[in-house]
Amino acid sequence: MELSMCSVSLNYDVLGFEFAERPKVAFSAALSASLGPASGIVNVVYSKVITNIGGAYNPNTGIFTAPVRGVYYIRFTTCSQNSGYNSGVQLYKNSEKLLYLYEYNYNGYQRYISGGITLQLEVGDAVHTRLPDTLMLYETDTNRNTFSGFLIFTM
Repeated sequence: MELSMCSVSLNYDVLGFEFAERPKVAFSAALSASLGPASGIVNVVYSKVITNIGGAYNPNTGIFTAPVRGVYYIRFTTCSQNSGYNSGVQLYKNSEKLLYLYEYNYNGYQRYISGGITLQLEVGDAVHTRLPDTLMLYETDTNRNTFSGFLIFTM
């Protein structure tokens, strides 16, 4: 029995495939310490960088700035622990509030909130979270409060 190898040549341009280098953008950061209760709305600065591929997340301001036009997935997680202190964050794209997730902690047990959204961003669009007035985020050294995102595809 004789086996033969055949070669197939495909024209990827005709099939619509692109092999150009795609931009790589992904970040994940956490709070270094508890924050709040806030007296006024404050930007949440996640200074503990876990991943920052592409360098688009600024750990000094807590702001992710889109380096390329595309669709991104952005998410956050918050933690509360103290009785009577509520927890939650607002997610912003530039100055537009997109999400506001909130949790009342009535018994002192840890409570978590997670939210995520897919966004079409233009170059320079800024995405960040804010801690509303009187709310608190509980953190030790276990990354309970995180802010993450990545580029799904360019446009």
